[in-house]
Amino acid sequence: MDYSALIQNRKSVRAFADRPIPTSVQIELEAYYQNACPRLVPEIQTELCVFGDDTKQALEGAAGYNQFLVGAPHYLVLLSGKHPLAEINAGYIMEDLVLKLLDLDLGSCWLTFTDSEQVKKALGIASDLDVAAIVAFGYSLKAKKRLRINILSMSNVDISAKRHYFDPKRSVSDMVYLDTWGNSEKLDEYIGFFDDMLWEAFYAASLAPSYLNRQAYGFVIHEGSIILVSRPDSYNTEIDGALSLGIVLQHFTSVASAWAGKLSWHFGSEAAALPLPEGYAVVASCVL
Repeated sequence: MDYSALIQNRKSVRAFADRPIPTSVQIELEAYYQNACPRLVPEIQTELCVFGDDTKQALEGAAGYNQFLVGAPHYLVLLSGKHPLAEINAGYIMEDLVLKLLDLDLGSCWLTFTDSEQVKKALGIASDLDVAAIVAFGYSLKAKKRLRINILSMSNVDISAKRHYFDPKRSVSDMVYLDTWGNSEKLDEYIGFFDDMLWEAFYAASLAPSYLNRQAYGFVIHEGSIILVSRPDSYNTEIDGALSLGIVLQHFTSVASAWAGKLSWHFGSEAAALPLPEGYAVVASCVL
């Protein structure tokens, strides 16, 4: 897959055509998950479930997007074993599947939920694994424009009409820093501009979807390491925040790997140390 192109053309779909996908496409998607879909933390057990259009009624009250359930012909539900990095890994895997859906000319939309057992009961899932991620998908209806809502605070809501889908939600210079958090001096010289491969990877990260477009994270380039940092955000739930971290790692990694080879991310005590403002935390680090 051409990850860079797919990421730039990806959009969240809110309206789907009332027609199912062919069985052959579903088989290809499931085969991709089993044989080619990358895992951020391979040792975490996961399982992919595909549901049809009768799922919408079952999911009412159990899942949605900011409490609104998007009706679609099909739904992907990713199950995961318990692990400190389960949600981050699930975000990484599911976003890769979202890009595979786009590669198959299908649209998709991330859904939120708060109670794994409630979703499992609603869908009749008999498994010891937890629900980790849910995506609605199908053939998208063409939209002339869309509204994007950026909730900065409850008294500061930015609503803008978009006729295209390639603008970053936050610019690279607002998301990436050099040596210390908040420092942009000489950043452009370090990562280059539009024809530079490192800039392209960070640009892909800037396009990553997140709950309410909050993008509560950033990167610091420090002593040869790329460090993902989470920043405090009162609007993010623990699940949605962790999924967003996995999604942004997928965007950066999939594009950077095309020229840097396989990347190995380190978490917890193995991640690079970095002085940060109160409430901020190092999530993961890698060396290109």
